[in-house]
Amino acid sequence: MFFPQPITFHLKTSCLPNISAVLYTVEFQKRGLPHIHCLVWLANRSSDFDASTVDGFICAEVPDFRTDPLGYALVDEFMMHGPCGQHNKRCPCMKNDKCSKNYPKSFQAETIVDDFGFMIYKRRDDDRYIVKNGIKLDNRSVVPYNMALLKKYCAHINVEWCNKSNMIKYLFKYVTKGSDRAKVYFEVTAKTANASPEPQVAPRNEIQEYIDARYLSICEAIWRIFEFDIHFRIPAVERLVVHLPNNNYVRYEPGITLASLLESPAAKSSMLTEWFNTNARNPGYRHLTYCDFPTEWSWHSSDRLWRKRTPCHKIGRMYYVHPTAGELYYLRMLLMIVKGATSYVDLRTFSGTVYVGDRYPLGPLKK
Repeated sequence: MFFPQPITFHLKTSCLPNISAVLYTVEFQKRGLPHIHCLVWLANRSSDFDASTVDGFICAEVPDFRTDPLGYALVDEFMMHGPCGQHNKRCPCMKNDKCSKNYPKSFQAETIVDDFGFMIYKRRDDDRYIVKNGIKLDNRSVVPYNMALLKKYCAHINVEWCNKSNMIKYLFKYVTKGSDRAKVYFEVTAKTANASPEPQVAPRNEIQEYIDARYLSICEAIWRIFEFDIHFRIPAVERLVVHLPNNNYVRYEPGITLASLLESPAAKSSMLTEWFNTNARNPGYRHLTYCDFPTEWSWHSSDRLWRKRTPCHKIGRMYYVHPTAGELYYLRMLLMIVKGATSYVDLRTFSGTVYVGDRYPLGPLKK
């Protein structure tokens, strides 16, 4: 297995140079070795992106043996699906006499995006094939891959173009679902075959007999003993609080008096109010929204101050606010758009008009 630094370095320096973020999680299985689910965000290329751009990152074809014998051998060993279907109905992917992974695919002259937004990769009918168990498998049976990653790690690495939010949710499910579980049940049985036909039955405690246990495989145990990362992400994320005036979030400790609580630093300042103050003190740095502020400034919780950041990539994320929260929800919307605000009043000012009460300026939202 490999560590996050080498894979991130290799992604940036060879196959995917325009990376803005990386997230991966390690999944352990009860049988076999662990593997990772990795999601890579590329820098914004909306101005020049088309379906053919994907061909520079992902391939779903058999390489030419004469020009790339190593690539051909690696695709042969790691990236061919099957044979399945009528050639092998006992293949693990077969469900109801059909391949659950929808192989073999159809031939495709060029990469396109279908009506549902999914990428259909180029799979030309070019007479290239690989023989598996006496069956010729052509481009329709190739699992999408990135040749640079394949040659680097010499392992099965399925690479897909993700443009759906449900794919991101799928990966975060692995991050948050927790460890594998095992249900264990204990019961008392007769010790010998000559046991009394009517033994005395002790009162049962069904709660104590049932154990909700954690399943830990050998691979996962070794991984955790050596303290390897289970999850990894770049860049770091700064969580930003959102609150209305004089509604700072404070932590109440048992035994503290109300007067002491009101005099605490958290009651007097917050990340949001200090963002206002920092903008007021530094007119030259009012080009950032509240959410973008951590990219150039770092929050020091001990001093409760924003300080200019040394070169380091970090992004901000405001806490979620439900639309039913009313004024707080609209405040969060403005903080996503308005740059360099110096106060709550400044945030609610548009074209010289200060909007008060439950009215918020619609102009910035329209922009």
